[in-house]
Amino acid sequence: MEEHQKLNSEVVVIPQLNNNFIVGGNLNNSFTLEPFNKLTCEFFDCLSKKILNDNLKSEYPDIIALGFWLRKNNILALKKRFEENIFKYPLGLVFHITPNNVPINFAYSLFFGLITGNTNIVKVPSKNYFQVNYICRIIKNILVRKKFSKIKKMINIIKYDNDDNITKKISKISDARLIWGGDSTVEKIKSIASQTRCIDISFPDRYSLTVINLNKIIKLNFKELENVISKFYTDNYTFDQNACNSSHLIFWLGDKKLFYFNEKFWKKLNLYVENKLSYPNSVASEKYNKLCLDILNLNEIDNIKQYSKNLYVTNLNKINKNIQNHRGQWGYFYQFQSNSLSDLAKIITKKYQTLVYYGFDKNYFNRLFFDYKIPGIDRIVPIGRSMEMNYLWDGYDLFNSLTRVVDIK
Repeated sequence: MEEHQKLNSEVVVIPQLNNNFIVGGNLNNSFTLEPFNKLTCEFFDCLSKKILNDNLKSEYPDIIALGFWLRKNNILALKKRFEENIFKYPLGLVFHITPNNVPINFAYSLFFGLITGNTNIVKVPSKNYFQVNYICRIIKNILVRKKFSKIKKMINIIKYDNDDNITKKISKISDARLIWGGDSTVEKIKSIASQTRCIDISFPDRYSLTVINLNKIIKLNFKELENVISKFYTDNYTFDQNACNSSHLIFWLGDKKLFYFNEKFWKKLNLYVENKLSYPNSVASEKYNKLCLDILNLNEIDNIKQYSKNLYVTNLNKINKNIQNHRGQWGYFYQFQSNSLSDLAKIITKKYQTLVYYGFDKNYFNRLFFDYKIPGIDRIVPIGRSMEMNYLWDGYDLFNSLTRVVDIK
C-alpha cells in the first residue's frame, strides 16, 4: 500500500479523498490472542462503561444498545457458550467491510473479530456518521493506555470510498472477510482475489417480517398495547427500516372478523411515532413517490393508507414471492391478513432473515420448518428484540466461523 501510505500510521491519507482515518496499530504482522482473552474482555468492558456513563449517547439508542451488549456480564455469558468447544484458535487477520446504512454495525463486527483473538481491519461507512466518530474516539482514548498496547495491534479502523486497489491489497493478506452490504457489494468483494484459505462470510440483502396473533393482541389493555407498540417502534424505526432485520411485511394471523383491529394498531402507532420523531419533508416526498410506484407496479394492492408523513401502510389482498422486492423505509409497511400460516409459508425464500412474532409460543413456528419445509428465515425473535445482535447471525455461528479447530488427541 505504498501509494496510499502505510496502514500503521495514525491517519491514512488517500490523495483523492478527505477525512480518512485509522484507529489502531501495525498491520505489518498479524497479532493474535487466544479467544476471549482476559485483556480483550477488559477492553470491551471499558468501552461499555465509557458509553453507558456518557450523556452524549442519549439521543442514539443504537449506541446505548451497543454499550449494554458489551457489558462484562454479557461477554462472560458468551464466553461460557464458546468454551463448550475447546481447542479453538484465531484465524489471523480479518477484513470487515461494513454497510453504509447501519452505522453502529462496524462496532459489532469488530467485536466478533477481536473477541475471537484476531487482528482486524474494519472499513467503516464512507458517509459521516456521529455513531462511527463517537465510538472511534472512545476506542482511541482507551488504546492510549499502556495495558491495551496488545489490543492496539489488533484494531485497525479505516475509512475510504470504494477504492478497489485498497480492497485488493487488504484482501490479499486477509484470512477472513466479513462482507456486510447489498447483493452487489457482496458479489463485488467476493470477485476480488484473496488467499486460498481465506474464509468469506457474507451478509447480503435480506428481508424480514412481523407476524402478529390477532386473537392475542385484541385482548390487551391500553398499557399492554402501548408496550407492544413501543417494541414495534424499536424494531422498525431505530434505523428507519434500513437494517436487514427491520420488518417490511406485517402478517396478521387470525379470523377475518378481527381484522378491524389493524386500524386501531396503526393509529396508536402513528401517535406514538409522532411523539418520538418527525421525518423531514424530503422523506415524505420520497415516500409519496414510492407510494405512486407501488400503485403502478403492485397488482396485489387493495389500498394504501397515509396516517402521517411518518407512517404509510399498504394493504395487500394477496401476497406472493415478489413481495420481498418491495421494501419500506421511514415507516412504510405492507400488511396482509390471513387465518392460515400456510399463506406465509408459501412466500418465504432464502432471502428471508428475521421473523418477529407477537402472541405465539416460540415452538409454534416449528410448523413453518417441519410442516412446510421452508428454505429461509435464520432468526425467530419476539417483538422488540429484532435489533439485538447475537453471535448467531444469518445462519452463521460467528465464534466458530472466525476461529479454527485444532484436533489434539
